[in-house]
Amino acid sequence: MLRTWVARGGLRQQRATGVGVPPVVVFGHASVALTGLLVWLGFLKTRWDPLAWTGVGLIASAIALGVCTVTLWTPYPVIVPPVAAPAPAPLAATPPADAFSVTDEMIADLLADPFPASRRPRLKLVPLIPVVHGFGALTTFMLAVMAAISTRLGMFRSQYWCSGPVRACGRLGSWQKR
Repeated sequence: MLRTWVARGGLRQQRATGVGVPPVVVFGHASVALTGLLVWLGFLKTRWDPLAWTGVGLIASAIALGVCTVTLWTPYPVIVPPVAAPAPAPLAATPPADAFSVTDEMIADLLADPFPASRRPRLKLVPLIPVVHGFGALTTFMLAVMAAISTRLGMFRSQYWCSGPVRACGRLGSWQKR
């Protein structure tokens, strides 16, 4: 999403007009999320509790900046005044001599305004990208909080897996084989 915003001139447009999402919010959202990911990877490597909670805090900050971004990007409902329909063109004064004859004017009118080709309507999935991104962020936050809580309670370490071929394994039971 960040790449698309930059590639489509979002940064230039915001600098030129001052309208839109400030670059600090957009780049802050991406950088806090990446920092949270790096801190979380550090937690996975070291299993140190403070890193887990720091990662949860950074993920929560990234979610807050993401909500700000969506709020600023979403356009407000605006009432658009109806456009006056153009007056219809007057009909020809004299009808053609033959009802089945084709004139140069008929051909020119058809070439100027042809019938639209019948196409199957395309699905517009672009609005789903931020929705899926938001659900992914909330899922990540939920899983990070659950892992941090389980670390605090001492259940994150390998209490659920056996080291031998058959052994009583925490909550899995003695029937579990590795």
